[in-house]
Parts: sequence; structure tokens; C-alpha cells
Amino acid sequence: MKIDLPQNGSAHRPGSTTLASSPRRSWGSIIRAAFLVRRERWTLTWTGKLLVLLVVAALTAAIGRGACSFLAITNPIGGQFLVVEGWMPSYAYREAAAQFRKGGYQKAIAAGTLDWDASGELRRHSGGDGLVRFGIPGELVVTTSSDEVLYDRTFHAAMAVKRWLQDQGLRTTSIDIVTIGPHARRSRLLYEKALGAEVKVGVIAIEDRRFDANHWWRSSVGVRTVMGEAIAYMYVRLFFWASQ
Repeated sequence: MKIDLPQNGSAHRPGSTTLASSPRRSWGSIIRAAFLVRRERWTLTWTGKLLVLLVVAALTAAIGRGACSFLAITNPIGGQFLVVEGWMPSYAYREAAAQFRKGGYQKAIAAGTLDWDASGELRRHSGGDGLVRFGIPGELVVTTSSDEVLYDRTFHAAMAVKRWLQDQGLRTTSIDIVTIGPHARRSRLLYEKALGAEVKVGVIAIEDRRFDANHWWRSSVGVRTVMGEAIAYMYVRLFFWASQ
């Protein structure tokens, strides 16, 4: 009986595999095996996503409605001095004068600052004349002048008030500020930074008549004012230091 043998030693050995039959792994599969792993995870259904969206929208609306009242804080402490910011509109000084008489303060400090007027000219505003015009005796009104800077004006105005107190040899443990609407919380914070921890700072926010504080988002000036003050307050809270 004749048996034909494979030529050139190509007989198949048990347990051996040929090169053609071995699996060939691509670079993509190698990378996936090295850096990625497949796991089962939970995810929201469309109903769940809609519910989350509604909750976020409700929270945003609630925060938005309370934003103006949060910024336009009124919390007077009392004391000898009432600081009145110098850049406010005329009607604000009528109310500031009323607050002066109501609070029994000894001096009104008109904190001067630089600002642009209606014609686009740079002018120094103090508010002292407005306080006298609305009934505060001139001898009870002091005007301070801040450095000629166009940035951080409230802080520099607060530093001018501090220098005046020091120059007069006056020591006080509390002081109140009168300002406009949503600027109030930032003003109080900047005066706290300028005057130091030994002086407690109160604040009185006069209504900003340019927009409805309860529906500030309905007007462009309300949105600009409230959103701008919110951003500025967060900047002062997180990044502003009194050494600046």
C-alpha cells in the first residue's frame, strides 16, 4: 500500500497553528484594551432629563427673582457718621438727608468720586451740595475726595473716608453708607475692606428708579444693572484685596 507524504516537511503537527489562522489585532483594539473598559451604567430617561431641566429652570427663576433684593440690601447699624456716595442722582440725596435726620447722625460724609456726566465729561462728584440743598446744615456735611482713578472708585472713596477720620483723630466702631439699589451689597463689602475689621459697616439702599426692582429682568437697564452688580460683587468677594 502506497502512502503519499506531505512534501517539504509541511506535515501538520497536533496542537500547532499556522500563521494564517492566528488572529491579527489592530492598533485600535490594542489601545482600547489598554485604556478603555466597558461598564454598565445608569442614565436618565427622557422623562428624567425633562424633570431635571424643569427643576433647574425653577431654581434659576427663584434666584433671579431674589437677585435684586439680595444686592439691594438695607441694614443700618447706626453710629456717628453717615457716608453718602457722591455719584447718585438728585432724588437720592433727598432720601439720604431724611435718613440723616432719622438716624440722629452727627456728621454726613459726602464721599466724592470721579464719574462721567451726561455730556461725556469727566467730573468729580461729591453730593455734599445735594445734602445741604435738602436741609442738612452745611457745618454737619464733610466732603472727602478720592484719588483720581477710574477703577475701583468705591474702594478709593472708602479709603478717602478712612483718611479723613484718621486726620481728624476720630475713632469709630460703626458707620452707615447710603447708596443706590443693587450697588449696596458691594459698597458695604468694599467699605469693610477699606475700614478694617474694627469698624462695623451698615448700609441703606435707596431705590433705583430706573427699573422695577421686583421685575428687573423686564427692562434692559434692569438686566444690565443687576447682572453687572452681581458679577462685580462676586469679583470683589473672591478676588479683590484691600492692598490693591
